[in-house]
Amino acid sequence: MNYKVCFAAYLRRQDRRESTIKSYSHALVEFCKYCGSQGKRNGIVRQMTPAWMESYKRHLLGNKGLRPSTVNQRLSALSAFGRFLVAKSILNHNPFDLVARVGRKPLSSEELHNSWDSVQRLRAEVHKDVINVRDRALVELLYADLSVRELCSLRYEEGWSSDNEIIQIGDRKVTLHARACLALEHYGILRPILKGDYLLVGSGPGWSMKPGQIYATVRKLARMAGVSIGVKDLRLARYVGEVYGFEPAAIPAAVAA
Repeated sequence: MNYKVCFAAYLRRQDRRESTIKSYSHALVEFCKYCGSQGKRNGIVRQMTPAWMESYKRHLLGNKGLRPSTVNQRLSALSAFGRFLVAKSILNHNPFDLVARVGRKPLSSEELHNSWDSVQRLRAEVHKDVINVRDRALVELLYADLSVRELCSLRYEEGWSSDNEIIQIGDRKVTLHARACLALEHYGILRPILKGDYLLVGSGPGWSMKPGQIYATVRKLARMAGVSIGVKDLRLARYVGEVYGFEPAAIPAAVAA
């Protein structure tokens, strides 16, 4: 794949200005040059880890002497490239979600672990409620890194079936973890008797879930579990656990999977 050409086409489909496309393409080319200079000539995508991105940020500030605002523009461009790779199912997560912009305090490993642990506790509590199958599916789909917009757009007839672990959202294919599959299997027993054409039923148009309803549901579940987390924490937790190798403490290992 010619990443520069495909990335530019992706940005045009998003109605980005040509000046933005030119700037973002330049940032991608410069990043590829940096990877080459560090002995990473092949597999650019494999180098897109939070640690490597932090190294690149320090390179732009120290070796290149760029202003913080310019460095943040480069990081924003590469973050858009990360979203493009996620949309094409080339990456499962955008590594730039864990890279702080210049001027912002990066989260420490301890803070990330506390957030991750809170997410696991919320998931454990949700799985105790055998009746509320929709919210359990909602939580696990967010944990699989589906966005709120993607959750709201999922159609019932185009959704997940119990004979596979893949859910298709546009061009993106998301591989679901075991607990997401189980939650959807249980929700699938109830779903045929509910109204509407959307997988997750709510009070929106066509009985869809509104974005605000998803945020409110997560806040309610977090209060019930006694933790302070939101949608972003849920979406990042699985990736954070993979990057830092966090292990479950006082929660069922099967839930943390």
